[in-house]
Amino acid sequence: MTVLAPYAPRKIARSEFIDMRGLKCHVRRWGPEDAPPLVLLHGSRDCSATFQFIIDEFAGDYHFIAPDWRGYGRTDWNPQGYWFQDYLADIDIILNAVSPTAPIAIAGHSLGGQVAGIYAGVRPQRVSRLIALDAFGLVDSDPAGTPDYLDKWMRIWRDGPESSRPYETFAQMAERLRQTNPRLTMDKALFLAVESSRRRPDGLLEWAFDPLHRAPFAVSHRKAEWAACMKRIEAPTLWLASDRVSRIDAEPGGLPARAALLKNVVCDKVPDTSHNLHHDRPADVARIMEAFLAG
Repeated sequence: MTVLAPYAPRKIARSEFIDMRGLKCHVRRWGPEDAPPLVLLHGSRDCSATFQFIIDEFAGDYHFIAPDWRGYGRTDWNPQGYWFQDYLADIDIILNAVSPTAPIAIAGHSLGGQVAGIYAGVRPQRVSRLIALDAFGLVDSDPAGTPDYLDKWMRIWRDGPESSRPYETFAQMAERLRQTNPRLTMDKALFLAVESSRRRPDGLLEWAFDPLHRAPFAVSHRKAEWAACMKRIEAPTLWLASDRVSRIDAEPGGLPARAALLKNVVCDKVPDTSHNLHHDRPADVARIMEAFLAG
């Protein structure tokens, strides 16, 4: 039986840890430290290694800086749980550590893109360029659902979150990733399984993220508040979407109506991709990003 090897990175990451509001935050870096910097923010139930495939496809030199969010990857878990606003405070600390004075380019996927966009509206002077990968705000929450929403949040804190399923091999974890995204090749799935997991005391494997991330945020989404932040973004912005149909497309005006909130935005789509477009077509995503960063 032939066992496929994990994806072999062409650009090797360096690991370091910084203090982030009392937690030990893991940060990966790639490329020369004197090259133009680009901060990369991963999405939910993921880790900073998720960007390896597009980093390998960049033609020019960049200094890539990618943290593991709190409770993800090799960063400490927070026993008091997770609030969306925590990510805004965390990225402020991270940017102060990697670029204390100069504005910096930020790219984020999914949750990371939501954080990057709101941060760019709250601190417009800190962001030079902004890239959102399939991250264009959430569908508005119905206030009538708030009692049930908060009931679910309280029940998870009372009863505890669903524990992570154990796996015997990385191959099993890779197959689980491919169930979610069939476009993911087995070598890349194995790479992500290795980088996104941890070994339990009993020797089995589990995903490295804190199970408390399965709990909803205590504060539900309000589109009007998100839109107010989008209107304050000053940085040139690239909204890069997959070609899948999302819930936002069903809104009046769809994605173009949301993009109209920004002063300086370019919208593009990558065909034949899922939500994880940076895994499906990394060469195309890297080419579009690099052209945008070059201005």
